Formats: sequence, structure tokens, C-alpha cells
Amino acid sequence: MTTYGERLEAALVTQIKVELVERNMDQKDLADKVGINAVTMSKYMTNKRSVPMPTFFKVAEALSVSPMVLMQRAEARVQPESQTA
Repeated sequence: MTTYGERLEAALVTQIKVELVERNMDQKDLADKVGINAVTMSKYMTNKRSVPMPTFFKVAEALSVSPMVLMQRAEARVQPESQTA
């Protein structure tokens, strides 16, 4: 059983990946723009680590999208718990 927060976090990673594709960027490009190590970005993008809020804001800025819009797009991807089991 997963919590809403876990599903939202996974959806956020998926949305960031979509945003990267739409901008012809890769994780290394994003890591460079955000100012973090590529290995750390990889851990975020594989759900091995949670994205800290300050980093989330930098990611949104690097993708030229507001944090609110990025979160709304991610939230639209969240599946109800009954569909995740």
C-alpha cells in the first residue's frame, strides 16, 4: 500500500522527466542548471531520494515553469490508491 504522498512524489518525478523531454534536456543538463551533482539528480529521478523543497524550486526554475504548475501537472498524474494495488 502506498500513501498519497508517495504516489505524488513518483508522479512528480514522472512529470519532471516529461518536462525534460519536451525541452530536449537530460538529467545531467538539469543537474547542471540546478547546481547539483548528476549522481544526486539520478537518485531523485529514480525515487531513491526525495527532492528537497529548495531543490524542487530550482528544478522548476530550470525548467522555466512555476513550482505550482509543475506540482499541478504532477498531481494530475496521481492514480487513486484503488488503481495502484
